Amino acid sequence: MNDSTQRERAWLVLADGTALEGRALGARGVAVGEAVFTTTLTGYQEVLTDPSYYGQIVTMTSPEIGNVGTNAHDTEAVGDAPRVAGFVVRDASPMASSWRAQEHLDAFLARHGVVGIADVDTRQLTRQLRDRGAQNAAVGTEEPETLLRRAREAPDMNGLDLVQRVTPGDPYTWTEGRGAWATGPHRPARHHVVVLDYGVKRNILRCLVDSGCRLTVVPATTSASDG
Repeated sequence: MNDSTQRERAWLVLADGTALEGRALGARGVAVGEAVFTTTLTGYQEVLTDPSYYGQIVTMTSPEIGNVGTNAHDTEAVGDAPRVAGFVVRDASPMASSWRAQEHLDAFLARHGVVGIADVDTRQLTRQLRDRGAQNAAVGTEEPETLLRRAREAPDMNGLDLVQRVTPGDPYTWTEGRGAWATGPHRPARHHVVVLDYGVKRNILRCLVDSGCRLTVVPATTSASDG
């Protein structure tokens, strides 16, 4: 069987009717969310797990994604699971060549139920989103007409209360610093800082620890009267 027959076709369909064909990546099914792009050149695992991308289908403008695989350390969410609704790339590397890799990108996405698509002209998509603005979209292996309907029926992201989706259920302490990646000496904890978690990134907490803070992180829904 040649490679072309092994490819499982997928589509990314924007609410304005634009349909881009590609290859299924990660979990199979359908994902609906706001289509956006990021111009970061590295750190796709950090993008996938960044709470600020919750509910969005993120397009990577860097053309080749997945060549360093994924691991248990390069996540930005306090929980390890991705926060994106879907993932769009031009070229998904079939190999993970980094010594730190523990899992291929495709397997990582599939394990966490993230629907993705590869072999998409991300330059065209980025120009369109840049010029016309972010809009709802659907990605998956269903027919384009069905995906278009799903995209148009999805709620607008504006005004949605997403804090409830990304804040933790219970308070927790945080003691991990940046370790070998720190740019200066680690300072002993001199200040007790309470962090309201509206979807905080791990690296913010690491930087606070390295700056000499003892951290207690509480859900954003916790009021001062709760103690």
